[in-house]
Amino acid sequence: MKPEKKDVTAHKHHMYDLCQRYHYHLVQCEGTDGQVYDGIIDSVDDEGVYLLIPVGDMEREDQDDMNRQFGYGYPGFGFGYPGRFRRFRRRHFPFFFLRRLLFPFFY
Repeated sequence: MKPEKKDVTAHKHHMYDLCQRYHYHLVQCEGTDGQVYDGIIDSVDDEGVYLLIPVGDMEREDQDDMNRQFGYGYPGFGFGYPGRFRRFRRRHFPFFFLRRLLFPFFY
């Protein structure tokens, strides 16, 4: 069964309104492939939404704290200063790819 044109445009309009409402909020987006993406809504246009996706923390999970470059008690930096900071990549998601928005934190 083929989706009707009004259903597709209604979904697009609904997702546009949600993304506009939660601009600069941390959200989780579920795609039509079932994968969930975490990110901050950076901007919204007529075709989709731009999310700031965090990257770069995965390789640090396996490292021991004692092996970091600026480990415990490095002069001038205090206790446990991290070797580098979290980075974000900007990624575009079209509205037809998004199934729903999830909110991981309740205020």
